Amino acid sequence: MLWWKEFPQGLIFGEEGFFTEPGYLPRQYPYYVARAFLSVQYDDEPREDEEVYDWYRVAWEAAEAFVERWGGVDEETLRRVLREGEGRDRLAAAFALGHSPFEGVNETLAPLLEHPDWLLRCAAACCLALRRDERAIPVIERYLLTPEPTMVNRKGLICPVPEADCWYEYYKGLVAWVLAEWGPESVGPVLRQALLQLWKEEENAEGLPGPVSLDVYEALSYALGRRGVLGALHGVRMPGPLRRQMLRWLALGYRQIPERFNSNDVFALLKQKEVREELREVLWERFGLGGEEIEEALDSYRCLEDIEKITYWWAYRENPEKEGFPFEGDEETERLAAELWRAKIEKQKQGSQPSAGDERQAEEAR
Repeated sequence: MLWWKEFPQGLIFGEEGFFTEPGYLPRQYPYYVARAFLSVQYDDEPREDEEVYDWYRVAWEAAEAFVERWGGVDEETLRRVLREGEGRDRLAAAFALGHSPFEGVNETLAPLLEHPDWLLRCAAACCLALRRDERAIPVIERYLLTPEPTMVNRKGLICPVPEADCWYEYYKGLVAWVLAEWGPESVGPVLRQALLQLWKEEENAEGLPGPVSLDVYEALSYALGRRGVLGALHGVRMPGPLRRQMLRWLALGYRQIPERFNSNDVFALLKQKEVREELREVLWERFGLGGEEIEEALDSYRCLEDIEKITYWWAYRENPEKEGFPFEGDEETERLAAELWRAKIEKQKQGSQPSAGDERQAEEAR
């Protein structure tokens, strides 16, 4: 089942079942409440007991605290929180209503598209886009091209602001699945720019907590392929495994394979002979890949290996000279990692040298 075809039904977060089905948690909640608290991150303070909690339990505790503050999560209460609440509570209410089957939700969320709070505006736009309301398009196009708001934490590291953590980047992927088949033509160039900007942000990242989920890359690639924008990666240098995975999704989207086979499980799709034959044709005719490159792209186990190596990339690109560099033999990735490493060292050297302004200030102080 493809969730974007069934929205608001279907399954978006795998952890939804822990909220909705008896036997996992002391109290059950509807799926739309589960999605709201799996989206909005409340757990930004260290736990005294340092106990590691399952993510669904952390989200459930946030829902429990919300109920204690506001008296429930029924439709009337959620609308009240949207009017009277602030910060993460108001975001959670917007997401819960946006994922709900209640009547009149679109009209409730639409005025928020002009709200001065950028995050609330984006949350409303994401929900309206998932509900295929074209009033969301102007905000969505800007949202896709606007990086996640950040701050400097107590340790001096750059990190997302608490109100944006988790959902802000993740929903770019959710929205892209819908935009693959819905929305005006103006969305196509925005999707490509969003994909290129996403890679550029991560290529230049300094002190960020980690890579954006691969899901976002895959969703954007699928949407571009579905819209026929097959040249999206032209001239872009990136790690070989990530490029292969994005080419797979561009081709899958171009032939609308997930929709025709009712699955977006790329590993399972690549195991089907009919799918491999269609993709082989696309990779040869549209991307100009050679025989060996095509077979690498169509190998389901190589796909899993690429996903694993993409994770390794974020650890080793900081220092490709580290023992165990997993990309030996992949010349494109080796060169890219080496160049980024040299650029980072040069940037650090420049940062350690006093500027002319610094020297003037030091002279004045003396």
